[in-house]
Amino acid sequence: MGRRMPGREKSLCWWLVVKHLLALAIITSCCEGLVTQVSTQRIFSNHLTAICVTSTTTATADTTAILSTAISDDEQLVKQLGSAFAQKLIELEEYKKKHGNCLVPRRYEENPSLGNFVNKQRQSYRKYLMGEKSSINQKRIDALNRLDFVWDASSKPRSNHSDKAWQKMYNELKSFHATHGHCRVPSSSTLGQWVVRQRFLYRQYPNRTTNSSLTPERISKLNELSFPWTTRSEQLWQERIYDLVQYKRKYGNCMVPRKYPPNEQLAAWVATQRKNYNRRKMGKPSPLTVARIEELEAMGFVWSYWDYNLNNFE
Repeated sequence: MGRRMPGREKSLCWWLVVKHLLALAIITSCCEGLVTQVSTQRIFSNHLTAICVTSTTTATADTTAILSTAISDDEQLVKQLGSAFAQKLIELEEYKKKHGNCLVPRRYEENPSLGNFVNKQRQSYRKYLMGEKSSINQKRIDALNRLDFVWDASSKPRSNHSDKAWQKMYNELKSFHATHGHCRVPSSSTLGQWVVRQRFLYRQYPNRTTNSSLTPERISKLNELSFPWTTRSEQLWQERIYDLVQYKRKYGNCMVPRKYPPNEQLAAWVATQRKNYNRRKMGKPSPLTVARIEELEAMGFVWSYWDYNLNNFE
């Protein structure tokens, strides 16, 4: 017969059993809690994802609805404009719906970046008209025009103060003319910037509004000083265009040889236009504007001298 377990050892054995059972119960409870927590997080995550997808879909629909008014549902045009520009176009349309115009103040507290955007478009447009490097293109101009964008912020009723300011600058130009015999003021000076501004307004003159800051009276006063409405670069362009027209009348094409003794300046100018055209195609800075490209192509200008000769040879 086996030896009977003493009472003390028996109690110790039962205590160990109870201890292990309690530990097992705690572990089981923790595991169930962890499973419940993971399940809860998974459900919450799925719910949140559904909300985000719904919100994104709604926002995209609203954005498309606004864009459809500004750029006529032309998805390809949106790509050409650029996403950042398109976003500002949306904000500008919202401003117009609220205020009835696109005259966003430079310091617009509700949306400071929109005021900067509008001002930048006017500056870029002036550069574009002058044939300088500019971030704006015809697609962006057309998109802004559909919102009745005001390119000249001074196209609003003039005050006595603005009249006095214009007269002050005119008097300075008059003094400059008396001293130097011309009105070609360096553009780096304040007076020079004002002169550039008058040329810019003059280019818009045929399509001006009744409130344009450049009035017939002001044009007349500037003409009294033999004011140059075009820059030297523009004058040179027109002179070379005239030479090219004469060449075409004589030879029937615009294929001026690289060495053309009767007019070496024209030959060099033609080569420069082809070089500028190639730079523009590669996305590099180029003084050749879209308007000048169209003007040359209307004359039958050929951009690749070698391709032209190869086609004629074939």
